[in-house]
Parts: sequence; structure tokens; C-alpha cells
Amino acid sequence: MAQILIVEDEVLLAKSLCRSLVGKGHDCITATSAEEGLALLEKMPTDIIILDIQLPGMSGLEAIQKIKNFDPNIGVIIVTAFATMASVVEAMRAGACDFLRKPLDTEEVSLAVERAIDDARLKQAISYYRGLEVEKTDEDRLVCNSARMKSAMTLIEQMVKMDLAEPSDYPPLLLLGETGTGKDLVARIIHYHGKFSQEAFIEVNCSTLPKGLEEAELFGYEKGSFTGANRSKRGLFEAATGGTIFLNEIGDLSAEAQVKLLTVIEHKTLRRVGGLRDIDVNLRIIAATNRDLKDSSAFREDLFYRLNNMTIDLPPLRERREDIVELAEMFLVKFGRKYGTRKTLSDEAVSVLTSYSWPGNVRELRQLMERVTFLDSGDKVTPAELNLPVAAGSAVSISSSGKIDIDFPAEGINLETVERELITAALKFCKGNASEAARRLGIGREAIRYKIKKYNLD
Repeated sequence: MAQILIVEDEVLLAKSLCRSLVGKGHDCITATSAEEGLALLEKMPTDIIILDIQLPGMSGLEAIQKIKNFDPNIGVIIVTAFATMASVVEAMRAGACDFLRKPLDTEEVSLAVERAIDDARLKQAISYYRGLEVEKTDEDRLVCNSARMKSAMTLIEQMVKMDLAEPSDYPPLLLLGETGTGKDLVARIIHYHGKFSQEAFIEVNCSTLPKGLEEAELFGYEKGSFTGANRSKRGLFEAATGGTIFLNEIGDLSAEAQVKLLTVIEHKTLRRVGGLRDIDVNLRIIAATNRDLKDSSAFREDLFYRLNNMTIDLPPLRERREDIVELAEMFLVKFGRKYGTRKTLSDEAVSVLTSYSWPGNVRELRQLMERVTFLDSGDKVTPAELNLPVAAGSAVSISSSGKIDIDFPAEGINLETVERELITAALKFCKGNASEAARRLGIGREAIRYKIKKYNLD
């Protein structure tokens, strides 16, 4: 569906075109002069303008320039009964996307509108993504050697293979996991490998939306709805129509925006700030959070249960240690191409990487591998280059008498690192007897078995 403005001084023709396009599911409004059309343009969001070249007052060619100065993403289709090759060339150079000769065939007009919609969406996506840092190349794959990542990958593949008629038919998906675990990568994989991969993918970081303007940014606004709203504007939900909107850090979404999001999910409609009518939206919703939304007093319970219907839980890197080396090598290759270097991991570096707790998860590993790649210090990555704060086995030790010593450096230590090393030391002290280690640690046998599996201490 598109919002179309017909600027045509032949009133009967304009009304006929309008009826035909409304019958195709579009919203349509008419104007009899370029001046009237430009005035309407400032009051309502417009996707396509069907513009007669020969108009009373301002000509169509002059109007194209003003339209493109107002919004270069609006598609302009030129129509006239007095066409010359020179006028066609001039119109196309001015920014028209198509040209039709009178008398008009309604089906031909409809096809031209569809072409213009596709062109406008492409321009809109390009314009949006110019402001984003989109990671590409080999980061479009997930490393899945660990059991938990294999389980997550199974769910991801199921999401990709779902074949529903419309994007809005897909249920909302909630991605869970700590910061840096790759939730944004998973969202892109699901979109770009899915049925509607050619449509828009709009990523929104809810924590960075301007305070007080969240609703306007997401759902759009009408002219005059608040101070500074000098023109009507579509929001990011409308920009993502036909594709996917990814709401990252959704736990930071304002209470007012949560209410509107619930309406979008339940009714597939939205209302712009200051608007009086509901607008149909057809898109897939993927959300992500590093918080426990269920116990959050700031997050609506009904919205949580709508989002929590389908979830994928991404484990932290410390719980998927089998993946660390392959991830590190993948990043070394990626950044090696970027900086013109070729580095590999030394055995000592592998030991350090696999024993570190990785509080920043995959993102921290990626940044570390980029840093060591452009350091010109040999072909092998060494522990000194990694410069990680805590070495494995150095934080906790148990003497032969059973005395526990914990090294607490000035920079601090990760609590889970202490737990892991304490269990490792207890198992060593008890000569691998898990039941005895559990007794000495004051936990049950099932608990220590869970910890052994969690920290890959088999």
C-alpha cells in the first residue's frame, strides 16, 4: 500500500485514476495544480506523485525540482498528452522515475506505481543504512561447536525456514542474552536468509531513542502534533513495512511506546503521534534484551508474554568455550584481510583465551582480535599481546592441608571465574571425585554435575 498524490488539472481523469488506485489498495488524494499539490505534500506523508507536466501556473517540471528538494525519496511519475523527447529527458533528469503518455491505461498506471514503490523503498533503505555501521563478510555465520549454541542454531534455522504469506504473519521473536552475545547478528541472519530478505531490515536501539520522542521516532507523527513538527513524517515501523524491524534493548522502551507496540502486535496497525486514523502495518518484529523482562516493573507484563511466545537464548561466551578458538581464528582472518596481515594463535594464546571469563562476550573477543591483528609483532599471537587480566588457575588454589587461597588483583576478578577455578581446584584436591568435591563445597551432586558441564570441566 502506498500513499499517492495525483496532480492533474483534468478533474474527471484525476478522479478516475484515484478510484482505480484505491481499488488496488492504495491511499489516494488529488490536486488540480502544482501549488495545491506542494501544499498537500507538507501536510501528509506521500510515497508517489503522479504529476502532469502541463499545468496551470507552475509547470510539472518546476514542481519536480521542488518535490525532490522536499523529499528525494518520493517517486514522481510524469504524465502528459504533449510529450516530446526533450521534455521526457528533462523530466527524468529532474528526478522523475517514470513517464506515461495520455490517454492513460489504468493498468499501465498501476504497474508504474508498483515500480515506483519498489524504487522508493530501495532509496529509503540505502539512505537509512548510510547512517549505520553494518558488519558484513564472514560475520554472517555463527560458530556452533558447543551444545548450547547448537541448540540455539536449531531454533534459528527453524525461524529461517518458516514460510508464511506475509511478514506480519510471523509471530514476534525475542532474543535473550548478555551484551555482546550476538543478538543483532542472529536478527540479521533470520531476516537476510528468510523469505522477505529483499525487503527492509530496520535496526533500532531502544536505549538510544531520544527521550520523550520515542513514539514519534518509531510510529511517526503528523504536522503540528508537537513543537518542531513542521511536517508529517513516517516512523521506523512504516519504513520497515514488508520487512523486519529489530528492536534491540527493548527493555529500555518507554511505557507509552510499549502500549503502541502491543497494538501493532495484536492488531497490525499503528497511529502516528497526533494522528486520527489507524494505519495498517505489515512487518516482522524481532526484539532483543539483556534483562529479565519478566521481573522488570518498568516493562508491561502483557507485552512480555506476547514477545516471550517464541524465544532464542544465546549463551555467554564463557559457557561455550568450545567456540572460542574458532571465533578467534575467524576474526583473525577477517581483520588480517583488512590490515594486510596474517597471524595465527600460539598454543599459549589458545590456553589464555579458553580460560578467560569474557565478560564482554563475543564482542570483546572480536575487538581483541582486531587489536592484535594490526599490532606488527610477529606471525603468532602471544599471551603478552592479549594482555588479559586474569590467567587460568591463578585466582584460586587449595593447599595440601585444605587451605583456600584466592588471588584478588587490583583490577578485580570475575565472580564466575572464581567459581569455576574453585570447583576445578576442589576436583583436583579430591582427585577427580565429584561427590567428595560437592560435599566439601557444601553443594549437592546434581549441582556440581551441572557446574562441571557449565564450565566444561569434564
